[in-house]
Amino acid sequence: MRPAAWPVQITVLAVLAAAAWGGWSQRDRLASLLDLPAAPAAASQAPGPAAARRPVGVPVGVPVGVPVITAPVGRMDDDLLLRVVGTGRARRAVTLRAEADGRIVAMTLGADRPVQAGALVMQLDDTDARLAVTLAETRLADAERAQGRLETLRASGAAAVARLDEAETVAAIARLELARARAALADRRLAAPFDGVAGLPLAEVGDYVSEGEAIASFDDRSVIDVELQLPETALPRLAPDSAVLAMTPAAPGTRFEGRVAAVDSRIDPGDRTALVRVAIDNAEDRLRPGASFTVTLALPGGSFPAVPELALQFSRAGLYVWRIADDAAERVPVTLVRRRDGAVLVEGPLAEGDWVVVEGTQRLAPGKRVRVVGSNPAGAE
Repeated sequence: MRPAAWPVQITVLAVLAAAAWGGWSQRDRLASLLDLPAAPAAASQAPGPAAARRPVGVPVGVPVGVPVITAPVGRMDDDLLLRVVGTGRARRAVTLRAEADGRIVAMTLGADRPVQAGALVMQLDDTDARLAVTLAETRLADAERAQGRLETLRASGAAAVARLDEAETVAAIARLELARARAALADRRLAAPFDGVAGLPLAEVGDYVSEGEAIASFDDRSVIDVELQLPETALPRLAPDSAVLAMTPAAPGTRFEGRVAAVDSRIDPGDRTALVRVAIDNAEDRLRPGASFTVTLALPGGSFPAVPELALQFSRAGLYVWRIADDAAERVPVTLVRRRDGAVLVEGPLAEGDWVVVEGTQRLAPGKRVRVVGSNPAGAE
């Protein structure tokens, strides 16, 4: 080797020796930062009570445990707020139809005009029907006079029983014919079946209508029933007469209060939903049948422990969290209920005020000591 290389080698060795000495002198600080065991203490150092509880090889002054950040366990109600779109129906709705053939001679129907129960809404020409009633009344009177004469003669023994029976039969038939004639006359008059409002009339005065022909729609709008489909999972939370809020494009910016009126007795096996009917008072007559409604239902639920989402861990055995107990990690199995507002509602042996790990979970094991380096007081909110 050439003599000129010696100074370079000596310089390199000096630099390496200085680096080694610096690393050795900073070993305790590095161990603290990395949470690694430091070099054994000198044998001349006598361990005190605190050092006696430390793991073998960890000197006094070096922090013990896996550094973690924790958050408290809270408690939240599992209330649901559902918004469902439904269709409004009139409490009672019928289609007014002609009950006989004939020409319309009077019509009181008008679109959106209130009508009281029993009021006349349409009158057909009833000339022939009135004549039929008069004829039936005349026949009945004649039959009853004949029956009376035979009953008088029978009392004196001058009339045969057979003739009297025949007269009674004729009188009975006459009564039936009169009843039928009166019913036919009543069919010429169409009355409102209940208090309500009519839609646009489909016929006018002078039109000839046939029996069963539609005249107009007729609705009782005092209450609007909104029909909507709810999933079967929400039904156990739905209490009878529960309060709801509803909005409709037909009255923008207005909220209407309603109540759950009825729940269908069956669940549709196709989509696993049940028909629910919500009643909305419409005394001011601002709502119309057929309108769409967005109904908001507040469905109460149970109360559950709430932890931050970061605290929830996954494994083949299921979900769990790390709880801190006596400065050590404890694995607590839980069941997910619902995620809400950055928190997770779970079922498991957790109590409000317990502390769970949200950061630093990768190096934890059951019973392993931990060192809390930070906490999030609002972690469970």
